[in-house]
Amino acid sequence: MQVLNNIYQVLGGSYANIANIFVIKAGNELVLIDSAETEEEYEIILENIKYWGLEQYPISYVLLSHKHLNHIGNAYRFREMGAGIVAGAMDAQAIEQGIMTEICDFAPFPKKKPYTPCPIDVKAKEGDIIRAGNLSFEVIEVPGHTDGSVFYRLEMDGKVIYFTGDVLNVDHDCSGALLGWEGGKDYNRDKFFESVKRFSKFKCDIILPGHYQLCLQDGSRIMNDAYRAVLTEWRKPAIVTE
Repeated sequence: MQVLNNIYQVLGGSYANIANIFVIKAGNELVLIDSAETEEEYEIILENIKYWGLEQYPISYVLLSHKHLNHIGNAYRFREMGAGIVAGAMDAQAIEQGIMTEICDFAPFPKKKPYTPCPIDVKAKEGDIIRAGNLSFEVIEVPGHTDGSVFYRLEMDGKVIYFTGDVLNVDHDCSGALLGWEGGKDYNRDKFFESVKRFSKFKCDIILPGHYQLCLQDGSRIMNDAYRAVLTEWRKPAIVTE
């Protein structure tokens, strides 16, 4: 599905898959956001790249948002195709060594197939710039969902676009923010709260998250709403009445 000029969603709910995967055409190169998990999902990604006439361009980078298996399982396949793999520095070890207690093996996302560890070519930190073709992606560290969760910020065609992984998702009809899943081994609510406080002030036009629906306008409102969401959701036990 073409989302914007030169940005395509090649996996996600529309394809009966859980993770949103995006391909960006950067001049004569492609950049992939996350990789999904299974060989079947890998084939769907390649099929959709071909459908949009993009198969002639090499995938120069796969930008991983965080280390959970449904986002990283096919990274090694794309690396074998020649792509450089980028991940947050604090998540890199688990991806490279296949530390299953950190990347999966927990409800509701147990591994479907054996995981193939993948070397990380760029262990990204705050402020790093990933340059591909005619585009530049800025790395923004947003720990909490995992220690090494990152946003990728892209300015293109006069719009500020954030690829937000699982840290920030969008509620139905773009009505507000949805917080990332809290069940991972290294989920840290205090770090998550600090990340939300920070990015709630970001200027943003478009949010392309790791799950659920996309937000193609007024992204700053969604980012700001994340601060309301953490205050509302996390205070619920304190306001329940008998």
